[in-house]
Amino acid sequence: MKELKVIPIETDVLVIGGGLAGCMAAINAAGNKELKVTLAEKSDTRASGKAGTGVDHAWSYIPPVHEPMGYTLDDLVEDWRQSTASGASGFLRDDLVRLVASTMYDRMLDLEKFGINFRYEDSKVPGKFRVVYQYFSVPGSFNFDGVPLKPKLTAEMKKRGVQIINRVQVTDLIKTDGQISGAVGVGTRIAEIYFFKAKAVVLCAGGQSRIHRNPTGVDFNTFGPPTCTGDGAAMALHAGLPIVNMESLSGKPNLRAGANYNPNYGDPRSTVQPAARIIDWKGNIIVPRTRFYDWEKLGKEKWTPEVRRKWLEERRSIGNIRGRMAEMHDRGEGPFYLDFAEATDYEAQYIEWSIKNEGRGTQFMRYFKDEEGFDLKKTRQEYAGYGPMEFGTGQRGLWVNRGLETEIRNLFAAGDEVGAFLNAAAAPGALAGGWYAGGMAATRALAQKKFPVAGEEEVKGRKAICSELLNRERGFFWKEVEVYLQNLMDFYCGGIRSEAMLKRGLERLDYARAAPLKADNPHELARCLEVKSIMDTAEMVLRCSLERKESRPEPLGFRRSDYPQPSQEWSCFLGIRLEDGEFKYAKYRGDKPV
Repeated sequence: MKELKVIPIETDVLVIGGGLAGCMAAINAAGNKELKVTLAEKSDTRASGKAGTGVDHAWSYIPPVHEPMGYTLDDLVEDWRQSTASGASGFLRDDLVRLVASTMYDRMLDLEKFGINFRYEDSKVPGKFRVVYQYFSVPGSFNFDGVPLKPKLTAEMKKRGVQIINRVQVTDLIKTDGQISGAVGVGTRIAEIYFFKAKAVVLCAGGQSRIHRNPTGVDFNTFGPPTCTGDGAAMALHAGLPIVNMESLSGKPNLRAGANYNPNYGDPRSTVQPAARIIDWKGNIIVPRTRFYDWEKLGKEKWTPEVRRKWLEERRSIGNIRGRMAEMHDRGEGPFYLDFAEATDYEAQYIEWSIKNEGRGTQFMRYFKDEEGFDLKKTRQEYAGYGPMEFGTGQRGLWVNRGLETEIRNLFAAGDEVGAFLNAAAAPGALAGGWYAGGMAATRALAQKKFPVAGEEEVKGRKAICSELLNRERGFFWKEVEVYLQNLMDFYCGGIRSEAMLKRGLERLDYARAAPLKADNPHELARCLEVKSIMDTAEMVLRCSLERKESRPEPLGFRRSDYPQPSQEWSCFLGIRLEDGEFKYAKYRGDKPV
C-alpha cells in the first residue's frame, strides 16, 4: 500500500476555486502586501470555470449609460424582481443584486486595467463601450473581447504574488470553535493530500454539472463546465452549512440549435444580441428577433415605468413560447430554425464577433464558417438537439449574509457558490462578488494575529478514503457509478416530480453509495471524488424536492404532480443542512430566515 504524502500549507487567505470569482477574490485580497494569499484550483486557472473558454457579456448598472436615461439603481433592482421573481419578494435577495449591480461597473474598469478590451471606435455608446439588451428593460450588458479573460486574470494574480496551486481538488473544510481554520485537498496529477491552514477562506468552487445525462451523448459536452461537480456545496453540507434552492436543479427536456455544440449562439433574448429570430419550417415566426438600442436617442427619451411594463409583457409572452418548444416538438410541430436572414451586414458581423468570445463559440464559428463555408445570414441553424439539459445550477448555493459570509465565521462564498439569486448572477456575480468576498476575507485575516488551531481529523479521514480507493483490488469504475446516478436522477427526479418517485429515488441512491469505487491512478481518484460530490448533490435535490410541497413556475421551474399549484406558504427559499447525521430544513424569505 502506497503511503499518501501530506503537504502542509499555511496562508492568510485561502481561495478555493480558480474561476472568475476565485481569481477576483485572490487579486483583491493580494492587494494587501502584508498577506499571503493562496488559490487552489482543481484544473488550471488559465482555462477553468464557466469563463474558461471566454465570455462575451456582463450585466451591470452603467452610470454613463443609465443616468442620461433617468434609469436608477432602484429601477434595475425592480426590473430584476419583476423579471426573475415575478414580483415575489420572498424570492429576491435585493441586497445581493444591489451589491453586484452597484459595483460591477468598477470591476469592468478593473478588467480593462488587467488587459481586457472594452472600448471600440465604431461605438456610439458613452465611453465607446458596446452595450446591449439582456436582463433589463434598458440596455444593461457589456459586450467585450472575453476570450483572454482567464489568462489575463491569472497573470494579474501572479503579478500580485498570489500562490496558485493548480490540479488540487479541495474536498473538506476545517473549522475550529465555529470559525474556519483550513481545508483539505487532493492532488489530481500526483495523489498527495494538501493540508491548508488559513485565517480566512473564500469558497468559489463553481456550480453543478453532470447530475443529469448529457443530451449530446458526447462525454463532458455539458452546458456548464464538466469539472464543476458541486464540490463546494458538498463540503459545505458536511460542514453543517445551509444550502438553498437545491430543488431547482433539474434536467428538463430542451431544444437546442447547433446540435452537438450545445450552444445558445444567437437565441433571441439570450446572451448574443442583437439576435436571430426563431421560425418554423413554414417560415412562421415563433420568436421575433431583437435589435440594437438607438443611441441617438440617449438623453432625449427618458425611461418610465411604462417601458418596463411593455418589456415585461413581451418577455413573458416570448418566455412562454420558448418554454413550450420542446412540447411543440413532441407534438410534431417542428422543425424549428434559428434564422439570421433579417440581420444587416453589420449586425451579422457583430453577432459573429460576439459568438467567438463566448464559451465554445470560437470552435463553433471555425466549424460553421471556415470548415463548412456557412454564412450566418444564409444558413439557418436547426434546433436539432433534444434531450435533458441541466437547469438551476446558478440558483442553488450557500446561504450567505450581506457581507457574503456563511454561518462559519471567516468563511466567505462568491460566484455560483452563492445561492438565492433565483436567476444566475453569472459573470457579474462572480466578478463583483469574488472581488468583494476577497476584500472581506483580507480584512478578517489582517485582524487575526494568530492562526486558529486546525485539527487533523479531516486530513486523516480524507487520506484514508483516498488510500482505500487507490488500493482496492476490485470495484466500480467511476463512470459506471456516474451513469447510474444520472439515469436515477433523470427517471426519479425529472421535470415533474412526486413523493413516491422521489422516495424511490432516495432508495436507489443508497445502492450507489454502497457501490465500492476503485481508482487506478490520481486522475481516476479525482473522478471518484467528483462522483461522491455528485452523490451528495443528488441526495440534496431529492430531499429538497420532497420537502417543497408545491409547484412554482419559472424561474424556479419546480413541478410536483401531487402539489400542482403554487402555495403562499412556500413563497420562500428552502435551505437544507446536515446536523449530527440528520438532514434539517429551513425557510428563508428575502435575506432573513422565516
